[in-house]
Amino acid sequence: MKSNTLKIWTLLTLVLCYCYSTAAQQKISTDSIRQRYAADTFSDAPPVSPFLVKFKKVPASSVLRQCGLIQPITRYHYIIQQLPKDSSILYAYHASANYKASVALLQQLEKANNTDSITLQVSFKRDEQLAHASIRMYSDRFSVAVVRVQKQHWQEFISQPAILFADIVRHPKPEIIINTSNLTINSIRIAQQQFPLVRGKRVAVSVKEDRFDTTDIDLQGRYLPSTYASASSSSHALIMATLIGGAANSGMNGQGVASEVKLSSADYNSSLFPDDNNYYTQSGITIQNHSYGTGIENYYGAEAVAYDQHIREADTIVHVYSSGNIGNNTSSSGRYQGIANYANLSGNFKQAKNIISVGGTDGVSQVIALSSRGPAYDGRIKPEIAAYGEDGTSGAAALTSGVAALLQDAWRQQHSSPVSSALIKAVILNSATRPAGILPSYEHGYGYLQALGALQTLQENRVLSGEVSNGKVTTFDINIPAGIQQVKVTLCWNDPAAPVNAVKALVNDLDLAATTADNNTWLPWVLNAYPAADSLKAPAKRGRDSINNTEQISIDRPIAGKLHLSVKGIQLSTATQSFYLAYEFTPMQRFQWQNPAPENILPAAQNVPLQWQTTYSGNGDISYSTDSGRTWLPVAQNVPVAQGVHNWMAPDIFQQVLLKLTLTDTSFISAPCYISPQLTIHTGFNCTDTVMLYWNAQPDAAGYQLYTMGSSTLIPYSQPRDTFTFIPKSMASSLYFAVSPIAKAGWTGMRSYAADYSQQGVGCYVQNLLADKTTDNKVLLSLSLGSTWHLTNLYWERSSPKGWISLDSLTIGETMNFNFLDNQPTEGFVHYRVRLQTTDGRVIYSDIATVSIFLNNSILLFPNPVSTQLYILDAQMRSRKMVISDMSGRIVMQRDLENNQEVIPVQQLPNGVFNCSIYVDGKRIYAKQFVKQD
Repeated sequence: MKSNTLKIWTLLTLVLCYCYSTAAQQKISTDSIRQRYAADTFSDAPPVSPFLVKFKKVPASSVLRQCGLIQPITRYHYIIQQLPKDSSILYAYHASANYKASVALLQQLEKANNTDSITLQVSFKRDEQLAHASIRMYSDRFSVAVVRVQKQHWQEFISQPAILFADIVRHPKPEIIINTSNLTINSIRIAQQQFPLVRGKRVAVSVKEDRFDTTDIDLQGRYLPSTYASASSSSHALIMATLIGGAANSGMNGQGVASEVKLSSADYNSSLFPDDNNYYTQSGITIQNHSYGTGIENYYGAEAVAYDQHIREADTIVHVYSSGNIGNNTSSSGRYQGIANYANLSGNFKQAKNIISVGGTDGVSQVIALSSRGPAYDGRIKPEIAAYGEDGTSGAAALTSGVAALLQDAWRQQHSSPVSSALIKAVILNSATRPAGILPSYEHGYGYLQALGALQTLQENRVLSGEVSNGKVTTFDINIPAGIQQVKVTLCWNDPAAPVNAVKALVNDLDLAATTADNNTWLPWVLNAYPAADSLKAPAKRGRDSINNTEQISIDRPIAGKLHLSVKGIQLSTATQSFYLAYEFTPMQRFQWQNPAPENILPAAQNVPLQWQTTYSGNGDISYSTDSGRTWLPVAQNVPVAQGVHNWMAPDIFQQVLLKLTLTDTSFISAPCYISPQLTIHTGFNCTDTVMLYWNAQPDAAGYQLYTMGSSTLIPYSQPRDTFTFIPKSMASSLYFAVSPIAKAGWTGMRSYAADYSQQGVGCYVQNLLADKTTDNKVLLSLSLGSTWHLTNLYWERSSPKGWISLDSLTIGETMNFNFLDNQPTEGFVHYRVRLQTTDGRVIYSDIATVSIFLNNSILLFPNPVSTQLYILDAQMRSRKMVISDMSGRIVMQRDLENNQEVIPVQQLPNGVFNCSIYVDGKRIYAKQFVKQD
């Protein structure tokens, strides 16, 4: 026995010696890995567990399990508990404790000098002391501390059994600024139309990043103030809040998913961990949106643990993350190191299993190149779902948060109680759509977000719940109707948090299976998690899933009858595990117009995405009718029906229309909708007691609906028949107004953007008065009026020592822009104004416009006499020295001058006559006497 052991070890020694002797031939990355993770160099003594090993080829998961995988370093390098029994490795070393640190932290350490100290974040065993470190911040809730450690004490520090994982302190960044919005792609608009009472009113959502503009009118009246909010605000945060819950008060681009949801802000700069429980419970927050990232972090870090723990404990809170905007980046570490365009989620918090991570798609539900992809570090499906986010995944996450708010609101209306986040997740993933023949993938997860299908799942109560214990099975029976093209079932559960830096995040393993009436058993779709590009691209196959806490079964053309579902507890660390199921049936033949939805208003002369859901294939023709279907006008021909969307430049009309998609043997006509131009509202005048508003006329309109801002939404104000109205300020509760045309048939067209009449640059009739000096020292005055209503005359006036003098006058007609040339302006600062006269004899003055004129001198000094401030004006920009002396020649003041206009305080001078001299480079270029008097 002893002899055989010696032979085995001798063989291993030869392999290791060969590897060591050829170390110079290894890649630099291999050398750095050995320097980083090996505790010692090779010796005749057997290395001690744990081992740093390099495999000859990428090992299978089964091999790593047999070796007791502790941590993947790259696709070839691993920290393991025991060496393989064959010669599948190139070398083995005793591993240092550095595997308990993130790659980013080790890189930071390598750049530091031995005497330097570094600040880091560490996860540790509760109730244990940390040596060799000074603690800067401590969280008993998540057993995390921010500490400072000297590099020379690093190995003693990281080797402590109390240390579980160490990482850098990271700073998040928003994924991207959003420039586009589209609520039709994910069936949000039709969901809003078909579920008009579900608006998120009973739900509060937190936006975790910088603070959004809490005064924005699209969010007015629904902000929940908090001490957790960031001190700084950002446009990115405002866009996220608007996409989640904008009320469209400002205009159609201000429309969000859940227009009555309450919104709160939490600062991500202070902590990437879940906020204090008090923050969520006191404000009733049950959804938090996270549209930010750090870098590729393929490990189960402290934040991932914290979010899994938070969701497991709270159960009813949904955390939604953007997958990231680095989809074309490559991981430099971990089991998926070096595989382009995979495993590039931006932040370890997105590696959590109980959250929802969201990828981004374009306008035809194709995943965009920059959308970060899975798998998670341990092979799990990431992102779980994809949504519209053509500019990035920030917006995709916000739309998903909004849909989650609609679902929570719908559930509370039905059941008067909170709902588990696992149920919400099951509904969202199960109702997601995929093109025919497409299965779950590491690009789009379980499919593309569909708000309507998700709400219909709850409305029709197509959800189940239960719990299992170890080795036990819970079963359900549902009936599959005849004529079903596909049945789909999704299982979700909130899994306990795994230990930080765990090899596999899943703790409680459940298995879903389905048996149809013909006694065929169907297993979930499982992706190939082997670290090679062709494996990760491979289509999903049916099998047992032992890494995800979401499982999905879909069956095409299932036999009608009983569908038997079973959920089994395979390996549980807790006594029981609760779970949730959602299911749906897709009919064999289905077509539904989703945009336009019934009575939707489409913008005239703008690009409109026509959208539908269907099981039909082939090509079809699209047309529209403005006469209730008697005649049809072409939109497009030979449109691939399966793509479900076509962009249409809507005509410039103000009419009710129908849309029709025609196939070879059938056609589908939409419900009536409307096409309407969008009017523009202006301020005519903004006088002391009255405001005049006007807008462009809409031909064939019976009148106009005027709106003003209520407590949180725009509300009807009046219905004028003309294209203008007067608003008594004493009767107006808001500065904001908008207008829509009213058709003769009674329907109301598209609403204008809401305008704050006080911010339109219009005073009491006068929009602006400009005074511009010409090259020959004349002054051109330009006047713009907001309105000429009841105006009779206009007077141009200029200031003089004796008061205002009239330069010219004219009778006002319909023109609102006027010009006047003053041929003989005075020297110095010249002031102008306009006097307006109304039909009832009132006089209205414009603001004063000022210009500086130099006639005979390049330097002006005024006023003279002066009381408190003396102005010195120079036509040239140059450095000068000013000297003021009294009549005896004594210097009383001197100053260096740099600007064209300088203001000199002289109130401290006694009354009398003084000399002012200006010098450039020691030469006097100007001299003048002035009188100081009080």
